[in-house]
Amino acid sequence: MTIRRVVPPDRILGGKGLSRALKQDARALAEAYFSGEQGPPPASRLDWLIEEIDDFVRHAGPRARMTFQGAVKAVSALAPVAIGKLPPLRKLKLEDRVRAIEKFEATQLGLAALGAKAMLCIIYYEHPDAAAEIGFDGKCMGDS
Repeated sequence: MTIRRVVPPDRILGGKGLSRALKQDARALAEAYFSGEQGPPPASRLDWLIEEIDDFVRHAGPRARMTFQGAVKAVSALAPVAIGKLPPLRKLKLEDRVRAIEKFEATQLGLAALGAKAMLCIIYYEHPDAAAEIGFDGKCMGDS
């Protein structure tokens, strides 16, 4: 009988997190996505989000990491051009970032934003304060 050593998944998948630049790009994107009438979300929530995203892609593996990185890089590089500004997105004022992303998403290349937006949204709304802001109480619909 052969005894096989169990290797933790992040050792198999590489365990690489996001680079500092990619974290900055993802944060700038998230701040624009989750800004509302009251302004941007609290900095502490964005810090939490970026650390959670980093942990997620580290454990999800190379395909998820490359998909997220590619999507964030595409939006960071191409969205500013949609409003006549130079990249990267993180260098723009918040109002310009929001406008650039909206305009970029309306183009044929806008699908590139979907991967980043989906992952950011899924994790962002796991934060208790974000969930409370949209009225999510943790119960299934129809539960009293």
